[in-house]
Amino acid sequence: MKSGTQASAWLVAAFLLAAQATADPWIAPGDAQLRHDLVLLADAGLIRAPLTAWPVSWAEVARDVGGITLDASRPAWLGAALARVQASARNASRTGSLEANARLAVSENPMALRRFGDVPREEGEISAGIQYTGHRFAYRLQATGAADPDDDQSFRPDGSYGAVVLGNWMLHAGYIDRWWGPGWEGSLIYGNNPRPIPSITVERNYSDPIKHPWFEWIGRFRFAMTMGRFEDDRNDAPNANFFGARVTWKPHQRVEIGISRSAQWCGDGRPCGLDTFWDLLTGNDNDQPLEAQPGNQMGGFDVRWSVPRIPVALYAQAIGEDEAGFFPSEYLGLGGIEIWGGFGERSWRAHVEYSDTACDFMDDEPTFGCAYRNSIYSDGYQYRDRSMGHALDGDSEQVAAGLMLVNDDGSSWELAAQSAKVNRASANPVHSVAAEATRIRSADLYHRRALLGGELSLAIGYEERESVAAGLDEGDVRGLLQWRREFE
Repeated sequence: MKSGTQASAWLVAAFLLAAQATADPWIAPGDAQLRHDLVLLADAGLIRAPLTAWPVSWAEVARDVGGITLDASRPAWLGAALARVQASARNASRTGSLEANARLAVSENPMALRRFGDVPREEGEISAGIQYTGHRFAYRLQATGAADPDDDQSFRPDGSYGAVVLGNWMLHAGYIDRWWGPGWEGSLIYGNNPRPIPSITVERNYSDPIKHPWFEWIGRFRFAMTMGRFEDDRNDAPNANFFGARVTWKPHQRVEIGISRSAQWCGDGRPCGLDTFWDLLTGNDNDQPLEAQPGNQMGGFDVRWSVPRIPVALYAQAIGEDEAGFFPSEYLGLGGIEIWGGFGERSWRAHVEYSDTACDFMDDEPTFGCAYRNSIYSDGYQYRDRSMGHALDGDSEQVAAGLMLVNDDGSSWELAAQSAKVNRASANPVHSVAAEATRIRSADLYHRRALLGGELSLAIGYEERESVAAGLDEGDVRGLLQWRREFE
């Protein structure tokens, strides 16, 4: 470290952050400031774990950053980020103690187009829970009460889980948010836009390469497979199943590649046997009668490349809504660029991201009424009326940008803006954002800081909606206030 003053400042920041971090075995999506720190360290070669499949294993992050010290040639802002992550990793690695948490949140005009950052879904929420992490077992019991919820579910167990470590694998069941892909504004296949779907999941704990000549070339990789259950009051096939699988690997320290698949299958009145699941896995569906087809499938790939010697990264995601020749087709697309840097002990990150959720999005005339839609599951690729993929839902186009500033003590400021054309052909009758073609523009300012032993989040913004078909032209101020704390 460069000086005693700098080291003291990082220790204070580490103490403040440690008081706020949880002791879960993984890092759930939603903490944009922590993601910024992790990506800074990964692009500097200090973290080797893949970071485009959330939750991310705390065990692997803790191993990567444990014992690292930086020499004077490294910038101060990188050392500050390392100190924050090391403090959180030490806290998350504690075992054998029961901990509690509490959260209060109020929101005026809650955000419809959710991003990676966690914001309240309803106008009022109050949560409490307890969690325990042992050497092999972990659990969290979480309860949330929501005021005037959109889905009529006032009581929510979101965040609850039970988990067990089996060698290098973690098996867990519960209500866990996920985010698959490199985007900051959305994931085309599986994001945290809806409430977490109840599921059973198995995933790799560490991304260590397989030491065998046939597989060593793959490099570091993680694998996750999940099976969930949709709600029982769907109009199409109540109690349908959700299947998802993702592999992420790093053939090079600066390159991360992901392959994802998801499917809606089974449900009341639908085939649910092992032969149906095998047809789903092998893509044997379009050549069967509609009543015998295994379900609605999506699949595709994504990549993030950190450019050598300059602080720039490019990323893209392409997800096929249909299948042709056992490969995805009719792609939806997302792409973006990130830049970052710092001054003193403060670091910053900016990104610009483009998304198009119409099928064959690169064609002059994309196919509307196709994305996140299926003749079998006519309620759409949704859980409790929110898209499982991008918050835009189908047939939409968005340009978005974000700028984040993180102080040495972990407090942060973030500015986000976006312009979107939603359901732009009015071809999706069950669209989760707008029933008719609608133009949405918004800008939001976020602030986060330590307060009263916990963490306070504030935001204020403005959203404008225009729709000729719906006779809509209105704008609304929105905001949120949220406080959370962990109790040892």
